[in-house]
Amino acid sequence: MRPALSPLAFAILSVISASISATTEIPAPEQTVEVPQLQPIKTQAEKRNTVGKTTYTEEEIKNTPNSSKNITDLLKVNPNVQFDRKQRSGRQQGELSPAEISINGSLPYENKFLINGLSINDNINPASSASSNSNTDLMGSSQTVAVNTDLLCNVTVLDSNVSAEYGEFTGGVVSAETCAPQTAVNQFHGSLSYDYTSDKWATQNYASQEEESKYENSVSESYQKRYTKQGLSGTLYGNLTDRLGFNLAGSHRWSDIPLKTSLNDPTHAEQERQASNFALETFYALTDQTQLKFGMLLFEDSGDYFQDNVKNSATTHTSDSQAFYIQMKNELDAVKIEQQLNYQTQNRARDGKDHLYSWLRSESKNWINTGTLAQEGSFGQFEQEEQKLEYTFKTSFAPISFGKLQNTFKMGAGYGHYEAFNHRENDSYWYVSTTNLKGASCYSTEGIRYDACDEATTNAAKYDGQYAKTRTVYGAGDIEVRQDRWHAYLENRMDYDRYFSATLGLRADYDSLSKNNNFAPRSSFSYMPFGDSSLRFTTGWNRYYGLNAFANELQNRKRMLQSTQTRNSVSDAWTETAGSRYGAMQLSNQLDTPFSDETVFAINGQHANIDWSLKWVNRDTQDILRQTLYQTVPKPTGSGTYSIYELDNSGFSKSDIFTLSLKNIEALPFKNTLHHFSLGVDYTDTQRNFSSYNDRYEDPNSLIYYDGKTMQSGNRPADNFNQPWTVRTGWDIALTDLPVRISNFMTYKYHYDAMKLKANGYTDTDGNIYDSYTPVKNASTFAWDMRGTYTLPVSKNYSTVFGLTINNITNKNNEYIDSTGQVNAEYGRQFIADVTFKF
Repeated sequence: MRPALSPLAFAILSVISASISATTEIPAPEQTVEVPQLQPIKTQAEKRNTVGKTTYTEEEIKNTPNSSKNITDLLKVNPNVQFDRKQRSGRQQGELSPAEISINGSLPYENKFLINGLSINDNINPASSASSNSNTDLMGSSQTVAVNTDLLCNVTVLDSNVSAEYGEFTGGVVSAETCAPQTAVNQFHGSLSYDYTSDKWATQNYASQEEESKYENSVSESYQKRYTKQGLSGTLYGNLTDRLGFNLAGSHRWSDIPLKTSLNDPTHAEQERQASNFALETFYALTDQTQLKFGMLLFEDSGDYFQDNVKNSATTHTSDSQAFYIQMKNELDAVKIEQQLNYQTQNRARDGKDHLYSWLRSESKNWINTGTLAQEGSFGQFEQEEQKLEYTFKTSFAPISFGKLQNTFKMGAGYGHYEAFNHRENDSYWYVSTTNLKGASCYSTEGIRYDACDEATTNAAKYDGQYAKTRTVYGAGDIEVRQDRWHAYLENRMDYDRYFSATLGLRADYDSLSKNNNFAPRSSFSYMPFGDSSLRFTTGWNRYYGLNAFANELQNRKRMLQSTQTRNSVSDAWTETAGSRYGAMQLSNQLDTPFSDETVFAINGQHANIDWSLKWVNRDTQDILRQTLYQTVPKPTGSGTYSIYELDNSGFSKSDIFTLSLKNIEALPFKNTLHHFSLGVDYTDTQRNFSSYNDRYEDPNSLIYYDGKTMQSGNRPADNFNQPWTVRTGWDIALTDLPVRISNFMTYKYHYDAMKLKANGYTDTDGNIYDSYTPVKNASTFAWDMRGTYTLPVSKNYSTVFGLTINNITNKNNEYIDSTGQVNAEYGRQFIADVTFKF
């Protein structure tokens, strides 16, 4: 469908369109003045023909169809990146959070996300699957915040043969940089942009009548039939003197999501999402050889949520990152030295009612008309925070030559102090197991009201009043974990004539929680048989160590604040159930640090205006942390048992990834147009015995029933981030006579088997019971996204850029299968309009 163009909508489209398609820090040629004293960062990152490294320039960032305006959505063009199967789901189009990605078979939290050298990883709760009203956890993801790509000048993805400079990951590295000024003194430039979309500008597809019915009911954030998303971005930059420059950038995105409720009043409510970014950098050249950069990065995401069938359940969730950093670069004759000092805080918090009550419906608890339960409240205020103080030092030396052999050394080291906190202000209670009050009073003889008590007659059991007999306690308290980490690395790049190059490196890491000293060798070898870029053979063997101990240590201590209490009558005092803390207990012994061993082989080259690459990456990841069953403890009541879990290193994954990439180097002219084409084909085969470190015990040697036969659990295919075949094509068109640009991106995903789990679902002829995994065919999908921009010059120094992004331009009804085996529809055709004013 196309958007309904009422006069108002048409006016909005004419003023509210397109994204920032022009480079914000490269003014018109007559305005560009070289300022050698300042030596600002280049806005167009150098693109070398390097295996395992892909850099996206500002122009590519602006032109790629990216309706979410976040970093991970940009990476859909990269064949070494896989997305969560629900990345294009139509169910939650009002959300602003970035999609989760896998790099070469890893899970999202095993990647490292950097902006200006600072991590935005969530190291406390990166794999949380908690709902907005979870009793024990906050919602979480691999990235603490969503970074708006409008503020970025380049994004680099390191997927294999990663330098020893980088550590604390077993997947890949995604590094983004903001912009620096390249203008004449006292000339200031910038941009303002606005973008808009809504459900009225989209077609909603359905996989079944059942799914359509869920959209029509639309009572939770899981099915968002209606939404409106908008965003504002702005930049301002310039050089105040020949040595002092600045860059200021900010953005605010927001989304309104109207939903229904299952309550008698109100019957409708609205959820909201917001995401704000702010960046300020100043650049000062002390001398021609020494530059300073002072930076501040402030990010905040927030959301208002509610439970559709629970009274007074509104909660507000916030996630923020605040960072301040100082960087100094010295460029001497024989050495380049770079130092950076960072201070950063990352916070997630939830605010809501302190207690949750599960009542039987009664004359006074009558806010819902269906079912026997009437619930009200929430699980209270809860907060987690990480504070970081980091210092890094790296040095690059001038090449040293011995005949035809040239050696280029670089080395570095760093230290970080980290403190993480869990804070709950007040005890939070979940009241359950209501029983008959039998006409008694809810007040003591002193006039004090008993908690969780109601004198009204219930509807179902016809109790003469009711009171809760059991409650789960989520205790108030502060939990603090401290960690110190250091690293050091040494690397040498060797070039022999024009035919051979090799990089050998070694990285050492230590952290005070695991007390492990880890040494990671890195190597890469390249052979150019013709002494130029026409043909290159590359191989490498590398080890990468991850970082999971910090998150798990904090979660272990938090669980011990949870217990169960009971009372025998409404007037009795609450007493803790003996052994109830066992159910939340998790033990940790000395754990090894997860690591991934990598083998790389690639052939790439350039021929007849074609840049091509064929690559194989093998990843063998071991010692991944898992929750496994330690023992069961009988309950003191004699009915049932408590399960005690422990963390161990039993997790593993194995991946083989094959990729083919093709693109033309110079634009291909055709009449009055210039064309760039790209093709990426990848095949992925991943096996893992877990979905995240939060998964409970699954012994890789235990037997399961899969696809008609029993097998070891560790041999079944991974059920996410494991799309076997994907074809990605890009086609960029620039008109030479008009300021028009059109970018097309098409994706074809071959069909594959998803898995539906049924616990204890198969019994063999000997009576043995196994978990059953049934393969369910996920059909092939095709998606065509397009972005077009038109630049309207206003005057010599001013212009307006109008643009339109269309997702799924053919409106193909693609489907995906989730972890429960349910078939869901991806989103249909969408229109996103935006406009940018540049000065």
